[in-house]
Amino acid sequence: MRTSKRALLGLALAAALLPIAASTAQAGGTTPTYSQWNPGNCPVGQLCVYKDANYGQGGVGIAMFKYDNPIWSDTRNAYIAHEDSSWFNNGTGTSYSSVVVYADNGYGGNSFCLDKGWGNTWDRVANDQGEANRWVNGPC
Repeated sequence: MRTSKRALLGLALAAALLPIAASTAQAGGTTPTYSQWNPGNCPVGQLCVYKDANYGQGGVGIAMFKYDNPIWSDTRNAYIAHEDSSWFNNGTGTSYSSVVVYADNGYGGNSFCLDKGWGNTWDRVANDQGEANRWVNGPC
């Protein structure tokens, strides 16, 4: 009987922790370094993408995306496609204020999501992989 109680307790604990684990997991196994550190150079309403970690510009400037972009290579910010290392979401409002960054054209591959006011200062899986972004309604 004691073993059964332990087993049930273990199952109950695992079930209780499952939502926590699911809410912190990222698609495709990315390992973001989330931060509310605002780099101070990202205009309101933009997803700012930086060539280097910790919002470093790497001599190329800041790529800014205000709308959904299924293929970064087809935008004026084409230089940042597969050259990105950190990201900051300075979105506005409460609807469509979160943004998902994708590794593949057409919103595919590994991804991570940033709520308004949050950045990802480096991600070993997403580093130099970005190719698309999509704004989403509500929090990540």
